[in-house]
Amino acid sequence: MISIKRIERLQNKLRPSYMSLELSKRKARFTETMQKWGSINRRIFPWRRTRNPYQVFVAEILLQRTRADQAESTYAKFLQKWSDITALSNAKIDEVRSTIRSLGLEYRAKRLQKLSREIVQNFGPKIPDNLSELHRLYGKGFGDYMAHAILCFAYGKDVPVVDRNVERILERVFSLQTKGGHRDPRLWQFAAELIPRGKAREYNWSLIDFGALVCSPRNPKCRICPIMEICDFGGKRAGD
Repeated sequence: MISIKRIERLQNKLRPSYMSLELSKRKARFTETMQKWGSINRRIFPWRRTRNPYQVFVAEILLQRTRADQAESTYAKFLQKWSDITALSNAKIDEVRSTIRSLGLEYRAKRLQKLSREIVQNFGPKIPDNLSELHRLYGKGFGDYMAHAILCFAYGKDVPVVDRNVERILERVFSLQTKGGHRDPRLWQFAAELIPRGKAREYNWSLIDFGALVCSPRNPKCRICPIMEICDFGGKRAGD
């Protein structure tokens, strides 16, 4: 008579394990699954219907530490008042502050005004389409995430867009150890290796949404997660 322990050992040998997959195959499966999930579940927002660099820039500032659904109406009002970067650079700070007040974090008013003026002063009415020039804007409120979001969502570049959602997903799935959180260059490099060529916009949106809807900070929905079979974090939870 075969013991229960022996049956379990046999089952474990027969059961395909993500641990046995090469990292390159796990990466490929991850990217493919994210694209499939996004094609069905990706959210729709007005800033995702545009390739206008200025409109992407405004959206990303308004979305900082703010839920997407909260920013929609303010985003529309903002663009009605200031339709381009030149108009915003000439805006009065009190009017900008009043327009975005409902979102809280009023320091963003100064951030919008300051950055718009720097852009116009350095580059004229066009936001740059390359990282070397965007680096000149780096400072408070503008860094790797903002620059890559503009390059990807406005200009269609195949670059990663790493926020805290993406950081959390990659740390959980691949057991990445980062220093400095989502600013870690190694995390950005790893994320870049996952980008599907020519499909970065949709993929990055899917990843952001997946972090908000499934792989959430608290109580992630591992039971319905489509990448459970290759996820280190999910595998540990299932074994607990």
